[in-house]
Formats: sequence, C-alpha cells, structure tokens
Amino acid sequence: MNITFIWESISLLFISTILLRIAGKKSVAQMSSLEVVITLAIGTTMGHAIKENKFWQIVVILTIFVLYLIFVQFLQLKSNILDRYITGNATIVIRNGKIIVEGLKKLRMTSDQLEMKLRQKGIAYISDVKTATIESDGGLGYELMEHTQPVTRKELVEMIEEYRNENLQTIAENKQGNLFNKIPDIK
Repeated sequence: MNITFIWESISLLFISTILLRIAGKKSVAQMSSLEVVITLAIGTTMGHAIKENKFWQIVVILTIFVLYLIFVQFLQLKSNILDRYITGNATIVIRNGKIIVEGLKKLRMTSDQLEMKLRQKGIAYISDVKTATIESDGGLGYELMEHTQPVTRKELVEMIEEYRNENLQTIAENKQGNLFNKIPDIK
C-alpha cells in the first residue's frame, strides 16, 4: 500500500505554514481582499494537491501565490494610487454626531451594524462621536466630541495643580483677614 500521500500532506501543511508566515501575520479581520484570496487559493490548492498527488507542482504554485502577494504589497508601499485601488480608503460613516447614510450605502452596511461596532468600542451615543470611519480592514476608527473625550494624564495634573493653587490662595487670604493675626505678640 502506497502511503506517501500522508508524508506529502504533512509536508504541504508545513510548507503552507512557512509560506503564510513569510507572507506576513495579520488576523483574518485585518486581511486585505488580496490576502484573503491568496489564503483561500492556498487552501484550495492544497486540497487539489492531496487529491491529484502532484506534490512538487503544488509547492511551486503555492510559492508563486505568496511571491505574488509580497510583490503586490511591495508595489502598494511604493504607489499610493495602487494602494488605494487594492486596499481601499476609509469611509466616513459619522460626522458631527450624525450618520452619513451615503457612506453606509457605499459599504452596504446597515445602521444596526454600525451601532454594533460603536457598542463594541464602548460608545453609547452616536451624538458623542465627532467622526467615525470604517477602515479598509473593516475596523471602526473614531474621534469623540470634545466634551466626551477622556481626561489625559497631563490634563489631570494641570487640574490638580490649579486646585492646589486656588486652595493655597484661599488659605493665604483667610490668614490675612484673621483678626487675631493683627494683635501684636504680648510678652
């Protein structure tokens, strides 16, 4: 009985893992459409390789897939135009607390789906969002309105210093107004 297919299957898994590692590491949610296509093609090709028993031919094909991916990624780094067409740009979906319906239509996204993304980020009110975008990887980018932004450490230190200065000034004013401070020392 010929059991070389077991060795070839394990080898294909190992080689595919190395090729995907060379291609770069991203979670599926962060993959561009090209990266998803290449990953699916690798999986499909592996299935055919096991079925048709063309081990070395498939290894060469998988290598070509990954080299193509790396080449296109390199071109994207060099050309903003190519990057815009392959990866895409962020789409504005909220501006000044109002949903941009045209942006949602462009993305084929419902307002319920947008609200879900906002809730996942801990945002309870759309009116608290100054600008929100759906990024090319499907993630949500946002900027909160001025009045809803969290206090930074720098702002907190400034507020504490201001409070201390006001307290010291009040204490100094109270000492000056104290009638007992006007009585000379009696010995």
